[in-house]
Amino acid sequence: MKKLFQGAVGRLLLLILSLSIILSSLTSCDLFSYVADEKNEIQGNIDSTEEPKEFEYVSEYLRDWGMPVFDTIKFQFFESCFIQLYNLNAMPDTLTHAKETARIFLDEHYDVINKSNKSEVTNTLLACYISVLGDPYSMYRPPVETEDFMTDMSGKFGGIGVMVEYNDLDESIMVNTVYPESPAERAGVKVGDFIYAVDGKTVEELGYTKAVNYVRGEIGTDVTLTLLRDGELVTVTATRAEVEEINVSYTIIPDTNLGYVQIVSFKDNTFPQFKEAIDELMTKGVEGIVFDLRGNPGGYVDSVISVISYLIPDGHVVMSYQYKGKDTVTLFADDAGEEDHVVNLPFTVICNEYTASAGEIFTAAMRDYRDIGIIDATIVGTNTYGKGIMQNTYYYPFDKSTVTLTVAYYNPPCGTNYHGTGVQPDRAVELDEDGEDNQLSAAIEELKKLVNDN
Repeated sequence: MKKLFQGAVGRLLLLILSLSIILSSLTSCDLFSYVADEKNEIQGNIDSTEEPKEFEYVSEYLRDWGMPVFDTIKFQFFESCFIQLYNLNAMPDTLTHAKETARIFLDEHYDVINKSNKSEVTNTLLACYISVLGDPYSMYRPPVETEDFMTDMSGKFGGIGVMVEYNDLDESIMVNTVYPESPAERAGVKVGDFIYAVDGKTVEELGYTKAVNYVRGEIGTDVTLTLLRDGELVTVTATRAEVEEINVSYTIIPDTNLGYVQIVSFKDNTFPQFKEAIDELMTKGVEGIVFDLRGNPGGYVDSVISVISYLIPDGHVVMSYQYKGKDTVTLFADDAGEEDHVVNLPFTVICNEYTASAGEIFTAAMRDYRDIGIIDATIVGTNTYGKGIMQNTYYYPFDKSTVTLTVAYYNPPCGTNYHGTGVQPDRAVELDEDGEDNQLSAAIEELKKLVNDN
C-alpha cells in the first residue's frame, strides 16, 4: 500500500511538473507575442501618421504613438536646446525627425533595453533623437558619463599617473609615459609596458575605453595591473591618487638655444602648465620656440584664448563666431587683468591631420598673426583635421545629465572658416614613420632661419 501511495504521489508530481513546464512555455510565448504586438502597434501608429499634427516637439509624437514611458519634461528641455541653438545643418521638420527617431529606437534598441526603466528609455530616445542630425559632435550624456567627461576635461582625476596608447595588434594598452612620483612609478610600472589586464579583466574583454576607465577610480583605492614586459606577465598593484594630467611639456632642444613646447590638449589645467613652460624657457634665454600641436584634438575655447593671449599683445582678434539668429561675437587676446604679456620670439608650429578644433585655432592664429606682421612664424607638417565648428554643453538641472550640441561655425583671426578643409602648413612634411622625427627636424630648421633673419 505504501509503495502504491508513493508511486501515485510520484506520478502526480511528474504530472504537475509537466503542466508547469507547458504553462511556462505558453506564458513565455504569450509574453513574446505581447511584446511583438506592442511593437507592431507602435509601428502601426507611426505609419498611420501621414500628415503633421499640431505638435511642437518630437517627444509629443513619441508619446502619442505609445512609446514606453519616458521623461517628457527632460526630453523637451534638451529638445528646446536644439531647436533654439543647434547651428550646423538645418533641423528636420518635427514629424520627419520624430519618425526617424522612432525608427532607430524600434530597429536598434526596442528589443534589448529594459522598457520598464523610465530612465533607460529616456536616455535611449534622446540618443536616437540626436543621432538623426548626423552630427558626430552633438551627443547626450547621462549623469555618470557627464561626471566622467567633466573630470577628464578638468585635467585632474583619480588614477595612477600614466599616458597610454592602444595597440590593436595584440589588443593591449602600451604605457608611453609614467608621471614622476606617481602611483604608477611607485608600483613599478615602466615605459614600454603593455597593460594586459586590469583587476583580472583583460583589455581584450573590456575594450580600450572601459579598460582606461577601470584604471581610473576613487582616490585611495587599489588597482591591480597585469603587465606584459619582455615577453613575461608581471602583476603590480597601485594605489590611486589625484593625478594632474600633463597637457603641456617642454624642453630645450639639444645642441641649440631653442625651446620645444608640446601642447597635448586645451583643458582647464593647460594654461597654468603653458605659462610655466614659457616662463621657464624665457628665463633660460631661448631664441625661438617650436610648438608641437600634432595630435591635439582641441578642448576649451577659454583655454586656447588664454594660451594665445600669453604670446601676443592684448587686443588682437583670436576668433569670432555667431549663434543662430544672433550677432557675431568676437573674442580678443586678453591676459585677464594681468599685465599684458608678450613673447617677442620667432615660432614654428608643427601640425598634422589629427590637429583639430582648438588645436587648429592656435595653428591658424599663428599663421594669421604672421601674415599681418605681429609675429614671425612658420607652420610645418600636414594639413589639419578641419573642424571649424564649436560646441556648447547644457545641463539638465535635476539629474546633471547633459547634451553637447554644435552651436556655431567659428573663424580664426583672418575670418576665413576652415571647416572641412583644415589649415594648410607653409611647409608640407609627411612624417617618416620608420626614421627620425623629420617633421620636428623641419620645424627646427625653419625656426633657425627665422632666428637668423632676426
